[in-house]
Amino acid sequence: MTIIKNSNLDRVAILVSLLIVGAVSAYFLSHPDAAIHIAGQIFTLASESFGVPILWYAFGLVMIAAYFVFSKYGHIRMGDEKPEFSTFSYIAMMALAGVGSGTVYWAFLEWSYYIKTPPFAMPAGSVESAEWAVTYSMHHWGITAWCIYAVTAIPVMYSYYIRKHRSLKLSDIVISMIKNPIVAKIIGRTIDIVYPIAVVFSLIIVLALGAPIISAAVALLFGIQDTLTLKLSMIFIVAVLLISSSFLGIEKGMQKISSYGAYFVAGLAAYIFFFGPTQFILENTSSSLAIWGQNFVKMSLYADAINQAKFPQSWTAYFWAYWMIFIPLMCIFVTKVSKGRTIREVIICMVGGGTAGIALLFSVVGSFMMKTQLDGKVEISKMVSDGQASLAIVNALGTLPLSSVILSIFIISTFLLLITTMDGSVFTVACNTQKKLDDNANPSTLLKIFWCLMIVAIPAVFISVNAPVSSMQSAILIFAIPLLMLTGFMLYKVFGYMKEDYGHLTSLEIQAMHKLAQTKTVETTADAPSVSPLNKVKNV
Repeated sequence: MTIIKNSNLDRVAILVSLLIVGAVSAYFLSHPDAAIHIAGQIFTLASESFGVPILWYAFGLVMIAAYFVFSKYGHIRMGDEKPEFSTFSYIAMMALAGVGSGTVYWAFLEWSYYIKTPPFAMPAGSVESAEWAVTYSMHHWGITAWCIYAVTAIPVMYSYYIRKHRSLKLSDIVISMIKNPIVAKIIGRTIDIVYPIAVVFSLIIVLALGAPIISAAVALLFGIQDTLTLKLSMIFIVAVLLISSSFLGIEKGMQKISSYGAYFVAGLAAYIFFFGPTQFILENTSSSLAIWGQNFVKMSLYADAINQAKFPQSWTAYFWAYWMIFIPLMCIFVTKVSKGRTIREVIICMVGGGTAGIALLFSVVGSFMMKTQLDGKVEISKMVSDGQASLAIVNALGTLPLSSVILSIFIISTFLLLITTMDGSVFTVACNTQKKLDDNANPSTLLKIFWCLMIVAIPAVFISVNAPVSSMQSAILIFAIPLLMLTGFMLYKVFGYMKEDYGHLTSLEIQAMHKLAQTKTVETTADAPSVSPLNKVKNV
């Protein structure tokens, strides 16, 4: 276990985080109605003001991802060694760290919101709105979402592996990209202080949605009341498992948890597909994929200027902001697990594997829930409107054969998704608040445990005051625009670095150089380029 010295702590960042998190928690506990009202107003203001820039930025990242896949720069390999993890484990770790238990809530219920408040001025509750419902849920968790993570991770990976800037602190990486030392210091210190706060608040919606779903399933499975005590008990179990995973580390902890999580989620979707309304799931999935393929650009950039129902701002822009808020977490985490992979491999694994897996999950689960409502078995939309979303999920699962078995699988899946997301968050926040990492770029175990406890504090408060989803969403949008500007700057800088380091080489030369670096103990250097670009790369 790695122990940390007090002198190695970023005490200012930790103290400010404690004060702000404590103040927000105290206000929500003492004035819950006023706090929820203010949070709702912040969400409305932010979504209407910044919705269109977020839409365009996210679509731009899709274009950049395509460029890297087909350009010569896609052959740049992160490090000289073979990948540490199998392709399946690699995709599973990134996918589950990126989506977490919030995926469970939205996979089962997102379609129900779009039937009630559909896009493109469709009549609410119409056949047309139902046809678009699962399509939009797949869109919000598909190609664009994964491009947000894959592309914004490139500057961090390039800095760490190619430019040999041996730090995983986001502030250090940004400082290295700014020539003016005074400006660099100010921006870097701002990142150090704001980043832990952003991560803590962004995880509100992950744990505050995940824990009640687990408690509702446990209550139905064992025939007990779904009380506040039960919900908080689920959070306590999450905290214990999270601390245990922190002791084991990424290689022994998160890798195994994410792999198990992938198996259980796949098993859950397979069970629903084979024992649920299989024919309807196939038909609705086919229709949803067709609509998505035909309307991808429209769904990406539609801003509802005429009708002014604000569907894109309230939903599409919000979900892009939801993914963007985890950019710092995923940039560092993806860098940590991507050693030995090319930029092209990172993008294809994240965007291809993530989209395929999530689209399959959302289409199967969403179609099952929709059919359950259409058949009159569970009034899902009404229960969601009445604040009984978690109960709607478990009641729908209860309609399947061997309901106790599926509920057990559901509980385990949600737990594993939750732990994977939280573990990745703990790792990156600990990296950000420790001045110097160990030789393997890992933070102190004790510091990770501290952040484990911090990260579960705020969601517990939101659950205690029964805060609605909209009040949690406001925290997401507050930090999205600063992250948009920060990652935009980092991408601009890394394009310049790539042109400087590799611009004079052809695609075949870049491939040969990185193939040689991977197999240098076996092959000779006869066919290597006369001047390796790595010899031109200087530490920033």
